Amino acid sequence: MAKAFSEAEKIEIKKKILETALDLFHDKGIKSISIKELTKRAGIAQGSFYSFWQDKDSLIMELVFYRSQQKLKLIEQKFPSSLENPLQFLADIIFVYSTDLMQKIQSQQTYNDAFNVFYKKNNGDINYVKALYVEFLRKLIGYWKDKQVIKNADEDGIASAFIGSFVLCLNAKQFELAYFEDILKIYIINVLKQYIEV
Repeated sequence: MAKAFSEAEKIEIKKKILETALDLFHDKGIKSISIKELTKRAGIAQGSFYSFWQDKDSLIMELVFYRSQQKLKLIEQKFPSSLENPLQFLADIIFVYSTDLMQKIQSQQTYNDAFNVFYKKNNGDINYVKALYVEFLRKLIGYWKDKQVIKNADEDGIASAFIGSFVLCLNAKQFELAYFEDILKIYIINVLKQYIEV
Protein backbone atom coordinates (compact mmCIF):
# COMPACT_ATOMS: atom_id res chain seq x y z
CA MET A 1 0.00 0.00 0.00
CA ALA A 2 1.38 3.43 -1.00
CA LYS A 3 2.14 5.87 1.81
CA ALA A 4 -0.22 8.84 2.13
CA PHE A 5 1.66 12.09 1.60
CA SER A 6 0.78 15.57 2.76
CA GLU A 7 0.16 18.17 0.02
CA ALA A 8 3.57 19.75 0.71
CA GLU A 9 5.27 16.33 0.46
CA LYS A 10 3.44 15.58 -2.79
CA ILE A 11 4.65 18.84 -4.35
CA GLU A 12 8.23 18.20 -3.23
CA ILE A 13 8.25 14.55 -4.34
CA LYS A 14 6.72 15.38 -7.70
CA LYS A 15 9.31 18.09 -8.31
CA LYS A 16 12.12 15.71 -7.31
CA ILE A 17 10.83 13.02 -9.69
CA LEU A 18 10.49 15.54 -12.54
CA GLU A 19 14.00 16.90 -11.98
CA THR A 20 15.42 13.36 -11.81
CA ALA A 21 13.52 12.39 -14.96
CA LEU A 22 14.85 15.50 -16.70
CA ASP A 23 18.42 14.58 -15.76
CA LEU A 24 17.99 10.99 -16.96
CA PHE A 25 16.28 12.18 -20.13
CA HIS A 26 19.16 14.50 -21.04
CA ASP A 27 21.84 11.99 -20.05
CA LYS A 28 20.50 8.79 -21.55
CA GLY A 29 17.25 9.43 -23.37
CA ILE A 30 13.63 8.53 -22.83
CA LYS A 31 14.26 4.80 -22.54
CA SER A 32 16.46 5.40 -19.48
CA ILE A 33 13.55 6.80 -17.50
CA SER A 34 12.37 3.87 -15.40
CA ILE A 35 9.75 4.10 -12.71
CA LYS A 36 11.93 1.96 -10.45
CA GLU A 37 14.93 4.31 -10.77
CA LEU A 38 12.85 7.46 -10.37
CA THR A 39 11.08 6.29 -7.23
CA LYS A 40 14.35 5.00 -5.75
CA ARG A 41 16.00 8.40 -6.27
CA ALA A 42 12.94 10.19 -4.87
CA GLY A 43 12.94 7.94 -1.81
CA ILE A 44 9.41 6.61 -2.25
CA ALA A 45 7.93 3.18 -2.88
CA GLN A 46 7.57 2.24 -6.54
CA GLY A 47 3.79 1.96 -6.18
CA SER A 48 3.66 5.58 -4.99
CA PHE A 49 4.59 6.69 -8.52
CA TYR A 50 1.00 5.96 -9.56
CA SER A 51 -0.29 8.52 -7.06
CA PHE A 52 1.24 11.11 -9.39
CA TRP A 53 1.01 9.64 -12.92
CA GLN A 54 -0.97 6.95 -14.66
CA ASP A 55 2.06 5.57 -16.50
CA LYS A 56 5.50 6.48 -17.86
CA ASP A 57 4.01 8.22 -20.91
CA SER A 58 1.98 10.49 -18.62
CA LEU A 59 5.21 11.41 -16.86
CA ILE A 60 6.86 12.21 -20.22
CA MET A 61 3.92 14.45 -21.11
CA GLU A 62 4.24 16.36 -17.85
CA LEU A 63 8.02 16.50 -18.25
CA VAL A 64 7.64 18.33 -21.58
CA PHE A 65 5.19 20.74 -19.96
CA TYR A 66 7.41 21.18 -16.89
CA ARG A 67 10.50 21.98 -18.97
CA SER A 68 8.57 24.42 -21.14
CA GLN A 69 7.30 26.20 -18.04
CA GLN A 70 10.84 26.49 -16.68
CA LYS A 71 12.00 28.16 -19.90
CA LEU A 72 9.02 30.52 -20.00
CA LYS A 73 9.58 31.58 -16.39
CA LEU A 74 13.10 32.67 -17.36
CA ILE A 75 11.64 34.73 -20.21
CA GLU A 76 9.23 36.41 -17.74
CA GLN A 77 12.27 38.06 -16.16
CA LYS A 78 12.85 39.82 -19.49
CA PHE A 79 9.37 41.40 -19.68
CA PRO A 80 10.73 44.92 -19.03
CA SER A 81 12.80 44.70 -22.23
CA SER A 82 9.59 44.01 -24.19
CA LEU A 83 8.13 47.47 -23.65
CA GLU A 84 9.97 49.16 -26.51
CA ASN A 85 8.75 46.75 -29.17
CA PRO A 86 6.26 44.19 -27.81
CA LEU A 87 5.52 42.55 -31.17
CA GLN A 88 9.18 41.93 -31.95
CA PHE A 89 9.86 40.70 -28.41
CA LEU A 90 7.17 38.03 -28.68
CA ALA A 91 8.02 37.21 -32.31
CA ASP A 92 11.63 36.55 -31.28
CA ILE A 93 10.52 34.29 -28.43
CA ILE A 94 8.24 32.25 -30.69
CA PHE A 95 10.90 31.99 -33.40
CA VAL A 96 13.72 30.94 -31.08
CA TYR A 97 11.54 28.53 -29.10
CA SER A 98 10.12 26.87 -32.24
CA THR A 99 13.39 26.54 -34.14
CA ASP A 100 15.24 25.30 -31.03
CA LEU A 101 12.65 22.58 -30.49
CA MET A 102 12.68 21.68 -34.20
CA GLN A 103 16.47 21.30 -34.20
CA LYS A 104 16.39 19.16 -31.06
CA ILE A 105 13.68 16.88 -32.48
CA GLN A 106 15.63 16.49 -35.73
CA SER A 107 19.08 15.99 -34.22
CA GLN A 108 18.55 14.26 -30.88
CA GLN A 109 16.74 10.94 -30.68
CA THR A 110 15.73 11.60 -27.07
CA TYR A 111 13.71 14.67 -28.09
CA ASN A 112 12.26 12.86 -31.09
CA ASP A 113 11.12 10.00 -28.81
CA ALA A 114 9.63 12.40 -26.26
CA PHE A 115 7.80 14.34 -28.96
CA ASN A 116 6.37 11.10 -30.37
CA VAL A 117 5.02 10.18 -26.92
CA PHE A 118 3.64 13.69 -26.49
CA TYR A 119 2.03 13.65 -29.95
CA LYS A 120 0.62 10.12 -29.58
CA LYS A 121 -0.91 10.86 -26.17
CA ASN A 122 -2.78 13.78 -27.70
CA ASN A 123 -4.01 11.77 -30.70
CA GLY A 124 -2.20 14.06 -33.11
CA ASP A 125 -4.08 17.14 -31.88
CA ILE A 126 -1.61 20.01 -32.25
CA ASN A 127 -3.77 22.29 -30.06
CA TYR A 128 -2.14 20.76 -26.98
CA VAL A 129 0.74 23.14 -27.77
CA LYS A 130 -1.57 26.00 -26.79
CA ALA A 131 -1.83 24.63 -23.25
CA LEU A 132 1.92 25.11 -22.83
CA TYR A 133 1.71 28.87 -23.41
CA VAL A 134 -1.64 30.03 -22.01
CA GLU A 135 -0.38 31.14 -18.59
CA PHE A 136 2.72 32.78 -20.07
CA LEU A 137 0.65 34.74 -22.61
CA ARG A 138 -1.80 35.89 -19.95
CA LYS A 139 1.06 37.24 -17.84
CA LEU A 140 2.73 38.94 -20.80
CA ILE A 141 -0.49 40.51 -22.11
CA GLY A 142 -1.39 41.64 -18.59
CA TYR A 143 2.05 43.17 -18.15
CA TRP A 144 1.76 45.05 -21.45
CA LYS A 145 -1.72 46.33 -20.59
CA ASP A 146 -0.57 47.47 -17.13
CA LYS A 147 2.32 49.34 -18.76
CA GLN A 148 -0.06 50.67 -21.46
CA VAL A 149 2.10 49.57 -24.40
CA ILE A 150 -0.76 47.70 -26.10
CA LYS A 151 -4.44 48.53 -26.45
CA ASN A 152 -5.78 45.04 -26.95
CA ALA A 153 -4.68 41.46 -27.57
CA ASP A 154 -6.49 38.30 -28.63
CA GLU A 155 -4.95 35.52 -26.54
CA ASP A 156 -6.26 32.72 -28.78
CA GLY A 157 -4.98 34.48 -31.87
CA ILE A 158 -1.55 34.94 -30.32
CA ALA A 159 -1.52 31.30 -29.23
CA SER A 160 -2.10 30.41 -32.88
CA ALA A 161 1.27 32.01 -33.66
CA PHE A 162 2.89 29.48 -31.33
CA ILE A 163 0.86 26.59 -32.74
CA GLY A 164 1.41 27.60 -36.36
CA SER A 165 5.14 28.10 -35.93
CA PHE A 166 5.36 24.69 -34.31
CA VAL A 167 3.46 23.10 -37.22
CA LEU A 168 5.69 24.90 -39.74
CA CYS A 169 8.83 23.73 -37.95
CA LEU A 170 7.61 20.14 -37.88
CA ASN A 171 7.19 20.41 -41.65
CA ALA A 172 10.33 22.43 -42.40
CA LYS A 173 11.65 19.80 -44.80
CA GLN A 174 8.74 20.66 -47.12
CA PHE A 175 10.27 24.12 -47.69
CA GLU A 176 13.36 25.25 -49.53
CA LEU A 177 15.71 25.33 -46.54
CA ALA A 178 17.38 28.59 -47.57
CA TYR A 179 14.02 30.37 -47.22
CA PHE A 180 12.50 28.59 -44.24
CA GLU A 181 13.65 30.92 -41.45
CA ASP A 182 12.47 34.00 -43.36
CA ILE A 183 9.10 32.38 -44.05
CA LEU A 184 8.73 31.46 -40.38
CA LYS A 185 9.61 34.99 -39.21
CA ILE A 186 7.14 36.54 -41.68
CA TYR A 187 4.41 34.16 -40.55
CA ILE A 188 4.97 34.89 -36.85
CA ILE A 189 5.14 38.68 -37.08
CA ASN A 190 2.08 38.88 -39.32
CA VAL A 191 -0.02 36.71 -37.02
CA LEU A 192 1.03 38.86 -34.08
CA LYS A 193 0.18 42.08 -35.96
CA GLN A 194 -3.26 40.66 -36.60
CA TYR A 195 -3.95 39.89 -32.93
CA ILE A 196 -2.08 42.57 -30.97
CA GLU A 197 -3.22 46.18 -31.18
CA VAL A 198 -0.48 48.62 -30.14
